[in-house]
Amino acid sequence: MQNLVDRLSEQDGPVSFEDAAEPLADISRRITELGHVAVRFTATAGGTTLGVSVDPVATDLTGADFAAGTGWVHLEGTLVLDYTPVRCVVDIDLATRTGTGRLVPRPARDDR
Repeated sequence: MQNLVDRLSEQDGPVSFEDAAEPLADISRRITELGHVAVRFTATAGGTTLGVSVDPVATDLTGADFAAGTGWVHLEGTLVLDYTPVRCVVDIDLATRTGTGRLVPRPARDDR
């Protein structure tokens, strides 16, 4: 059986914001002020929700209008899943709150 990191790293898959009913202003605040947002990979058994630490340099909100609920968010951030450091890369349409994304394994830090 293939592990979850491998499956979510193979190719882009469907994603959404964790709470589809959450106001977009709150999602914007999570991304820009709190630096943490939940992304759900919907094609796994039961769905997989990941808490992502937002990378503000790699994230692009210039095509997003949160007030109007239109445009796209390109979100990148890091997390550790099953003891594996990964980068989460997703593109989400604000109108539907869905999009595509994948994980990219990162080298483990050597803290010696």
